[in-house]
Amino acid sequence: MARRRRTSLKISAQQAREALEFLVHEGKIVAAEVTRALERREKLVKELKTRLAELGDQGAAAGRRFGRSAAREWKASRPARRRAVSAATRAARRAQGEYMAAVRRLSKAARKQIQEVRKSSGVRAAIDAAKKLAR
Repeated sequence: MARRRRTSLKISAQQAREALEFLVHEGKIVAAEVTRALERREKLVKELKTRLAELGDQGAAAGRRFGRSAAREWKASRPARRRAVSAATRAARRAQGEYMAAVRRLSKAARKQIQEVRKSSGVRAAIDAAKKLAR
């Protein structure tokens, strides 16, 4: 079963500012992303205010009821953030790329041979064998 995530943080405005500065400094997010997110938020607030103004008194009551759905819309409109890649995954991807580069220049028969080496001895041994065959 999927773990439920908290949707809101209970932090002060000062803590939020410090967190943003820290994330930008670390390179986790770009300052332009923060600016765009704030612009999208302002645009959403402006649109909601104009819609409520058009509805008049009925709109105020409806706004209180449906405020959560507007927040969900805003959250869904954000671009997905890039997930951090673990060291093991990065190493596996690097090894796969090295393997593909080594095997690419081999004949089909040699590729089959290297494929057997990979199954029996692993990726590192297959890369080494492929480099020897390529010479």
